Amino acid sequence: MSLPTLVVLGDQLSRTHGPLARLGPEDARILMVESRALLHGLPHHAQKVTAFLSAMRHLARDLREDGYEVHYRRLDHPDADDFGTALTAHLTAVGGEAWWTRPRDDGVEAELRAGADAAGAPIHTFEDEGWIVPDAVFDAWAEGRTTLKMETFYRHVRRWSGVLMDDDGEPVGGRWNYDAANRAGPPRDRTPPTRPTHAPDALTREVQADVAAHLPHAWGAPEPFGWPVTRADALEVLDAFLRDRFVDFGRYQDAMVSGERTLWHSTLSVPLNLGLLHPREVVDAALAHAERVGTRPPDGEDDADAATADVAAVPLNALEGFVRQVLGWREFLHHVYRTRSATLRAANVLDAHAPLPPAYWGAPTDLHCLATTIAGLEATGYAHHIERLMVTGNVAQLLGVDPTALLDWFTATHVDALDWVMVPNVLAMSQYADGGGLTTKPYAAGANYLHKQSDACAACRFDPKKREGEDACPITAWYWAFVDRHQERFTTNHRMRMIVAGWRKRDADARAAILARAEATRAAFLAGEL
Repeated sequence: MSLPTLVVLGDQLSRTHGPLARLGPEDARILMVESRALLHGLPHHAQKVTAFLSAMRHLARDLREDGYEVHYRRLDHPDADDFGTALTAHLTAVGGEAWWTRPRDDGVEAELRAGADAAGAPIHTFEDEGWIVPDAVFDAWAEGRTTLKMETFYRHVRRWSGVLMDDDGEPVGGRWNYDAANRAGPPRDRTPPTRPTHAPDALTREVQADVAAHLPHAWGAPEPFGWPVTRADALEVLDAFLRDRFVDFGRYQDAMVSGERTLWHSTLSVPLNLGLLHPREVVDAALAHAERVGTRPPDGEDDADAATADVAAVPLNALEGFVRQVLGWREFLHHVYRTRSATLRAANVLDAHAPLPPAYWGAPTDLHCLATTIAGLEATGYAHHIERLMVTGNVAQLLGVDPTALLDWFTATHVDALDWVMVPNVLAMSQYADGGGLTTKPYAAGANYLHKQSDACAACRFDPKKREGEDACPITAWYWAFVDRHQERFTTNHRMRMIVAGWRKRDADARAAILARAEATRAAFLAGEL
């Protein structure tokens, strides 16, 4: 009897959970595919492609060394057109059943089923064990809700899991959320530690050569490459974050500093999205580290804060903020995508149809905040969440860029981008395309926010404090034009109605001047002339 074939996808590279944690070489053969359809579909960042393919090839090598029969279809293999084609050809040659873990991204399972059906092979699917919150827990919580708010879900999951809960069933420290302490601007007395990187080995170099040869349309700089591509690499990144950056992660997580790509962020999204780390082990590691070194009051809430800023104890706002990102937001987005991706893809309530500006692909722009963010992204494939939300996402939303075009851009350009990550993050959170199904208001802001949270304005030819004149920052004009364009919708939003009321109270001539500048600068920027 022929062995079944287990298909291992590029974002499910775990041997600590799932079928590879239980199946030995005698139980199944392995099939891994570098799908040309997937890799050629967008101009993916060279470092993104390298990270995923290198992690896949490293796992395949390790499985072979452990005695597994591994069938690996590289992107230049004749059967690697897509997952279905590869699976059909493989099963036709070797027979047996087709096994796989439920894919995370839309469309992949349909390809696999079509491939197995074409070969006449029985199918068995495993549940995806790469999450903390089971489907049933989310589905029970979401039942009957028309809007899904992460904060409500997060509190539910904290109670369900017991994470950061005291013995009385109350949140540790007395509050669920310490986000108010996590909004400091660029620090004047802190230099972020160097991000741990991993020099490419021979296998990664081989991947880089293949990417250069077979994916000439890839965007971004291929070097220097230092992303984790093995389980050992991933654990080093986790340990380095907890040791070197966790203490200051909270207060500076919303800061933006020119030339600093990662600041105090963990950069764990890459190994998490590859499957090299499990989110529960990441949360547990953070909790264990905090228990070992101790916790202290949130930043800014202790009279001795300045004197104790360098001690090892973790501020409660850093601990809770990190747990919220992994246990809260990441799990929430996965389940929203699982249950509502089709609805989100079709959403465009703000009727946004402008093309993606040339600056997003690296064309010159005088907007220094955007130029530095894009330059850093092109160099590394990475931008942290505030750059994504309040620079690239904010500018696109204010301009009325087609949310699908922006989704494709985010998916292509970010090293940690997968469809399940980007669909809810870009369409719902960043672009408000669903009209508030996940967020209470649009994440939109003028130049004042960027001036507060970054150092970019100091080197920009535009002045964030001016409302009028050629040197006034156009982002502020775009913000008020955005408010004006959608004022009828926003008057019913409890967090936007005061802003609309303030706009309407302004002098009519002043409003007209702002709108005229917004239109002129918008046209110039979309044409690549600003």
